[in-house]
Amino acid sequence: MTGRTNARRKGSSPPSPEPSQKNDSPPPDAVAEVVTRFEAYARARAARDSLLPGARTGPWHEQHAFDDLQAAVVRLRDSARRPAGGA
Repeated sequence: MTGRTNARRKGSSPPSPEPSQKNDSPPPDAVAEVVTRFEAYARARAARDSLLPGARTGPWHEQHAFDDLQAAVVRLRDSARRPAGGA
């Protein structure tokens, strides 16, 4: 019975990634920047439709936050495309 349990565990565990796959992951800083920029954009969108007049922002603020988000995504894509040893 112990042999069957071990066989199930061995078969159900995912294969470990090859070393080349580990190098393909984007830098954590770039991912964190995209998440931060997305949150800022979401806050700007929510503020645009706020019920409180003092909390409302103009469309320029939302556009600026969106532009920042797009730039962060481009940097993330570029870092993911860059070869592992590249500058």
